[in-house]
Amino acid sequence: MIFNTVITSFALMAGLVAAAPTAASTNATAAAANNVSFLKFGQPTVNVVNKCSSTLKVGNSIDVDYFGDIVDVPAGSTHTYTLPVNWSGRIWGRINCGGENCFKSGMGSPASLAEFHFLDSGSVYYDISLVDGFNLPMTVAPVMKGGLTSADSRHCATSACSTLPSCPSGFETYDAQGKVSGCKSACTKFNTDEYCCTGDFYNPNVCSTNAYASEVKAVCPDVYTYAFDDATSVFICTSNEYTVTFC
Repeated sequence: MIFNTVITSFALMAGLVAAAPTAASTNATAAAANNVSFLKFGQPTVNVVNKCSSTLKVGNSIDVDYFGDIVDVPAGSTHTYTLPVNWSGRIWGRINCGGENCFKSGMGSPASLAEFHFLDSGSVYYDISLVDGFNLPMTVAPVMKGGLTSADSRHCATSACSTLPSCPSGFETYDAQGKVSGCKSACTKFNTDEYCCTGDFYNPNVCSTNAYASEVKAVCPDVYTYAFDDATSVFICTSNEYTVTFC
């Protein structure tokens, strides 16, 4: 996604797709940012909690990298990332992945993505993206909430996709054992400008939701489902610490 000049794209790289909020969709967020004196809370921290029944290979990458670093997080355990100031990137998890697929952050091997952009002003933008597909239930929430006075429901709220949508036939991806490992989005399945909001469709007035994205949005209304799905999908807070929970 792209927050105009504030946030660089999390996914416009190596064929990935990112959202570009319109002015109308970011009015509430911009107003809060302009009216609040954000505090600097310190080093960005993300706690990754594995509530799945199996060990997760958890990855993270900055927003210009298609591949990231991974770490094993056993079932019932938590791994904490202490991140650089102004870190902008995504975090994902996989079960039973092998080879380079473990390190991929999006289109090549679909995964539910937690995306963050930490500003040195103290404000943080965060979201869950299923733009390239999904594989695991996920929630993202600030640990401590404060600094915002707006009644906008997206301020310091929890972004969640606790129950995965059904995967259309033919959209499934499989692991080495032949088990379903994820589900492609319409963009990753068809790879067309129309579904990916690229080329002549790189415009929120031209590229809108599609039947596949709408089905995902109906189950997980807080998440990004296509490139310009920012109006109800971008959250902002002033906490420097967040928890990403899988399963």
